[in-house]
Amino acid sequence: MNLFRVIILVSLFIQPVLPQSKKITQHREDLKQIRSEIDLYKNRLLNESAREKSILDMLSALDREIDVTQALLEQLKQEEKKNSRDLLEAAHELNEKRDELEHLKEIYKQRMIHFYKHGRVKDLELLLAANSFNQVLVWVKYQKLLAENDRRNFQNILDKKQAVEDLKDRRKNEVLKQRRIIKEKTEEEKNLRKRKKERERLLSTVRQNKQLYAQKLKEYEIAAREIERLIFSREEKRLAEGDLKETKFPKLRGKMIWPARGTVITKFGKYRHPQLKTITESIGIDIRANLGDEVRSVGSGVVTAITWQRGRGNIVIVNHFGGYYTVYTHLSKINVKTDQQVSMGQVLGEVGDSGSLKGPMLHFEIWQNNKVLDPMSWLS
Repeated sequence: MNLFRVIILVSLFIQPVLPQSKKITQHREDLKQIRSEIDLYKNRLLNESAREKSILDMLSALDREIDVTQALLEQLKQEEKKNSRDLLEAAHELNEKRDELEHLKEIYKQRMIHFYKHGRVKDLELLLAANSFNQVLVWVKYQKLLAENDRRNFQNILDKKQAVEDLKDRRKNEVLKQRRIIKEKTEEEKNLRKRKKERERLLSTVRQNKQLYAQKLKEYEIAAREIERLIFSREEKRLAEGDLKETKFPKLRGKMIWPARGTVITKFGKYRHPQLKTITESIGIDIRANLGDEVRSVGSGVVTAITWQRGRGNIVIVNHFGGYYTVYTHLSKINVKTDQQVSMGQVLGEVGDSGSLKGPMLHFEIWQNNKVLDPMSWLS
């Protein structure tokens, strides 16, 4: 391998260490925002406990904190996975840089050995054998080029060494970052388990107290009105814009996939509450499922709203066009974003229990324009 090819290879291999991607920067900002929200609810809980306020307010604040903490944990897990990949890539790149550096040093070493063994004698022979002044000038120019190549070669070795040192520092920082993420995730998981135990204790109190139970059910009514408001608002906007997109949603009637696997524990319409002995109206169905089970969109459409409501927890509303909407509540995790296109069967999130009096479940609704439909007549 000649010196020119060595220089070309060195220039190809010396690459700057890339800064952290914009995506990870945004990721850290999201984590910061969620932590602030968790702190807000922690302070609210402490204040309400000190003033002995409503146990339902405390339960609602716990629900919200649990949901936000779970979202934080999910982001931490995603960042941990990316950081692990970065560590492996940095280790591989570091080994490559070290091999390249050693190879470059060996080439330079052999070049210097050859120069000091034979260079001066051969140079003197060439100079004495020169037949003209032009040959001497050519010889001088050649020696100058060799000297410049040696200088560049030496500088490339220095640059390569610096690149290796930079990679070592980067890898060290990634290791420290990984340890911080793992420590933070461990603390959040510990906090989550503690909050869930506290929630179960409060929920048990609510279940045993008819008055508290009735008040809790009113939260469902408030949440239902908020869902109704969101859908009404979207419908008004659709009609005002003259949005008449075609929809295949009506063709799903009687053949619709289930949004989650489970058992229907509350049907659509009016029913007599077994504990309160009162008539309650359900505008959807409740599907008992396992915590963390997948929640899927029953049809193609666009995510028109993502929100959190006391009594219903995390809520996702999908617009299927033509005035048709589906609503999914009590989610522990949300996998989609507002205005995102979704297809039939696409996972929207996971089953949760925040706001629920009956454990993990999915509350599911179907709307046409401004009225609710019985999901049971649509599901296969």
